[in-house]
Amino acid sequence: MTIKFSKRNLYWFTFGLFILFLFSPVCVKFLTDTWGETWLTFIRPLLICTTIISACFVVKHKSIALAILSIFMIMTICEWVMIRNYSIYMDIDHFMAFATTNIEESTTFASNNLQALWYIVPMVFLFIFISIGYIYSIAPNFSIRLKTFLACTGITLLGVIPFEKINDINTFHDVKSSIFDNTLTTPPMNIAHLTKITIRKIHRSMQTNDFVFNSTRTKQVNNKEIYVLAIGESVRYANCSLNGIYPRKTMPSLECQSNLIFFHNYYSGGCSTSISVPMLVTRATAEENSLSYQERSIVQVFNENDFTTVVIKRGILSQISSAYLYQGVDYTVDVSSDAEVFQKIDSLSKEHEKLFVMFQLQGSHFYYDNFPEEFNKWSPNCKYDRGIESDSLYINGYDNTILYTDYLLNSMLDSLEKQEAIAAVWYVSDHGQTITATQGWHGSVCDENEYHVPLCIWYSDEYKLYNENAIKQLGNHIHTPINSDNIFYTICGMTHIELPESYAHEKWDISSYQFEVHPRKIIVAGQIRNLDE
Repeated sequence: MTIKFSKRNLYWFTFGLFILFLFSPVCVKFLTDTWGETWLTFIRPLLICTTIISACFVVKHKSIALAILSIFMIMTICEWVMIRNYSIYMDIDHFMAFATTNIEESTTFASNNLQALWYIVPMVFLFIFISIGYIYSIAPNFSIRLKTFLACTGITLLGVIPFEKINDINTFHDVKSSIFDNTLTTPPMNIAHLTKITIRKIHRSMQTNDFVFNSTRTKQVNNKEIYVLAIGESVRYANCSLNGIYPRKTMPSLECQSNLIFFHNYYSGGCSTSISVPMLVTRATAEENSLSYQERSIVQVFNENDFTTVVIKRGILSQISSAYLYQGVDYTVDVSSDAEVFQKIDSLSKEHEKLFVMFQLQGSHFYYDNFPEEFNKWSPNCKYDRGIESDSLYINGYDNTILYTDYLLNSMLDSLEKQEAIAAVWYVSDHGQTITATQGWHGSVCDENEYHVPLCIWYSDEYKLYNENAIKQLGNHIHTPINSDNIFYTICGMTHIELPESYAHEKWDISSYQFEVHPRKIIVAGQIRNLDE
């Protein structure tokens, strides 16, 4: 029998290839998953892929349809990378990481995933091939294409509800939750859903141009004041020698700082940078996360009280999409290395009488190569010994990055002490890290290593004279359960900045005698977890 390869056959052949392309991540996940998917969770994405393709083929202008499908192509490749590395689909944490990445991170990520080219390149060529086929094919008349779309949509709507739990669905809320849990969290609809969330955040953050806290200072001083919020990257509590448990001296310099308070029971509010950092610099919490883009950050508080505010653009703060976290800042400074961050702080602290600086370091970001050769203390490691087979490559490299950060932080503290100013530094990591013999990651498993992170507060001798009561209160809580909810209010309390009643929360200020412990909650894959239950 001979198959006549007409242009109409080419159309349906192209239609099928598009479906296969979008559906491929689900197929791979289903075939490789060890904890088992049900057939319904396998079939639903297939139905949705078919509906999306049929909808695009109904669009009159093929250029618009191809533009939509191109977006799905890019995110499908990202989905493949997630499945290959972590055996999970993309959630909001991962999507924000892709959406807010910078050149440095993306280059490092690409160079360490070159082996992924064997499936990325064929997928790109496949997409180009079927796109050409789509452009030059003669589709059936509009009536047939419309009927195809309506049929696919109807079947998909029936397929998104888990029939095996139909008896548990009694209300519209149950149906809505079922559709969300079983549809919007799997490819390809998770891509559209996560894009919508990101756009909504950006739009709302643009509406805070006129926002003010109307904060005031309860204690005015004539002395020079310097305050620094230093955000670390991927440093976990377990590997910090300041905890008194870890056998390696990863923080030898900070251990010698007499005016440093180290907190042993601090948890991050998220296991990814895009979630955790906004919760550090704003009043946002796991339950009221929208405050991160509905209000301004801690920068605004210092602006209102006649401080010169500076943001050093490193880490997530170097990304355009994160500019809402420092709206209203007086100056931004571009840097290309962690060492340069501290050089800038040294010069800034000598230029201004009232100064607040905020920055994030590259720190211990995966692939654990952010340290110069003179800090290559533990080897073999993943920076200088990649050709060597060893289970210690990643943990050795990781500890070297902490050692280097320790040196940089200590240099800054020594420099600030020489200023003879009322000064305080808050150093806190955005999240931790899970590390194995072959890789490191965060956000997908979210065990204690990913949210139990270091928090250090340093103060100058002059600060102790200025606010001795705060120092005593902080010292009383080094083992108290605290989290990122406390940072914003503690910074305000330690600098004698008072917020209006509608924004104040003195019970979350660790330096206040009114401080009270509250449940620590975290956002994981878009869901809220209570870590103290």
